[in-house]
Amino acid sequence: MKTTLQNQASYFFTCKKEGFTPAQQEAFEVWCEENPEHQEAFENVQKMASLYATLSKNVKDEIVQSVHQEIKREAIFRRNKYFAIAASILLVLCLGVYERYLAFFVPHSYATEKQTQQVLLPDDSTVLLDVKTKAVMRYANTKREITLEEGKALFDVAKNPDRPFIVHAGKLNIKVLGTHFEVKNYNNRVEVSVIEGIVSVETAEKEPLATLTQGKKLSFDTQNNQMSLKNVPIANIASWKEGILVFHDETLQSALDEFKHYQDLNISVQKEVQNFSISGSFATDEVDKFLRALTKIYALKVDKKADALYIRQKL
Repeated sequence: MKTTLQNQASYFFTCKKEGFTPAQQEAFEVWCEENPEHQEAFENVQKMASLYATLSKNVKDEIVQSVHQEIKREAIFRRNKYFAIAASILLVLCLGVYERYLAFFVPHSYATEKQTQQVLLPDDSTVLLDVKTKAVMRYANTKREITLEEGKALFDVAKNPDRPFIVHAGKLNIKVLGTHFEVKNYNNRVEVSVIEGIVSVETAEKEPLATLTQGKKLSFDTQNNQMSLKNVPIANIASWKEGILVFHDETLQSALDEFKHYQDLNISVQKEVQNFSISGSFATDEVDKFLRALTKIYALKVDKKADALYIRQKL
């Protein structure tokens, strides 16, 4: 219904712009009187057209290119005898694409709690935000920019050599042209894992740290500025989207931090055992199963006091 109304409003806007014929003028007046929403839709098209006219040539060119990806311009004119009808269809497409662009030229904030959220960018790149994640997205003429303030996100980036895709996370900048990768940022730690393509990582001061390819993972401790690199199975990257946590030679402390991201847990660990190596897969709500397995693998004991747990070596 909304699309039909916008089509009608765009048609009459085009007629008015080109100069109403008597028949078009009469049809427009009847249409406006039929429903207050008609006049409102017409005014919205006028506003969007005015905003569109203020855009730079580069942005307009991008919008036109996006429109051409959805429909061939020549076909519109072959199927429609009258210019006003064809032009109004193009206007609907251009304004529709522009609305998508406009939403991201202004910084857009996201904050998830108990559910993931997928965001589609104007260039068809996608960002999947995990639970308890905060991010700010900006879409500018020369770059695509996202600040991952906290949490996890999986990026599938459309290639565009003229507009790099930059993720700011903690003290790091992650820069790509087109690829598929995951970024984590919480508990004073930033991790970047690559599913496909090439990702360059640098500090906020523009100091290069590493260039990552498929199956590579960078971990960066933002407290002591220490970095580590390792290989990870591609299938394990962003397993959280399936509700699974996969640990591949992770420390005990980092594994527990993962569980804490999905549950309200009060668990502390004896300093001497924080770096014990952990491998395996568990559902995000299976911390009890994880703790049982932990005490079977290592000589560890889990002390429980009220709602708090403490993991230590057995005496």
